[in-house]
Amino acid sequence: MLESHDELIAEEIYRSNITDITKHMIANGVQTACTTCRNIILNPAAIGIPRSKLFDTACRFAFILNSVLTKSIDENNLSQLTYDEVRTGHGRPIIHYMSGNVIFHLKKETSAHRLPQGARYRIEETKGNEQILLFPESVEAPPAHMVVTFNHREFQPIFIQIGMINPTYERWLFRDNLMSYIQPEAVETMQKTYGATLEQQAIERVQKNFRLEMKG
Repeated sequence: MLESHDELIAEEIYRSNITDITKHMIANGVQTACTTCRNIILNPAAIGIPRSKLFDTACRFAFILNSVLTKSIDENNLSQLTYDEVRTGHGRPIIHYMSGNVIFHLKKETSAHRLPQGARYRIEETKGNEQILLFPESVEAPPAHMVVTFNHREFQPIFIQIGMINPTYERWLFRDNLMSYIQPEAVETMQKTYGATLEQQAIERVQKNFRLEMKG
């Protein structure tokens, strides 16, 4: 099937702005978060009701993932990634990551083919892609917005990808599978350097919640 003009432009934007280092950092970050959460579940020190422990850990996944990724960005001199916290008007702020002229955030999703839930801020950001698709050579072109979607099964990654959605929020224009960019040695280092502290904090939280449940 021939690619449309917008699909070709989306792929070129991706190739020009998302470096291999960025791909490795995203993939390694998701894997490190999965490893950290799995360690929490399996750690005998984290006593508690198993389902409650699983629920509590799963709820903290996004925080653990963004904590690991932002800390690794801060300490990686070769990375071109930057980040910022953005308020959407309600709920937890989202983390915007910036690579070249691309802004993206991370979202857990059930399927690699499915578009992430159409939250208002996500739809508005995607509408902004229209200008850069129409005038890709403009020096004043706004940043393109992309989304990293991923999922795991029992904290084992199933898919990790980054893609660009069309301005009407109907379909993917381009997606790239990042699973092959996971580096086991880098993940081990990230887990020891950043994940271990988050793991201990989560275990202490589980223990505290368990004690409160027992008192109740």
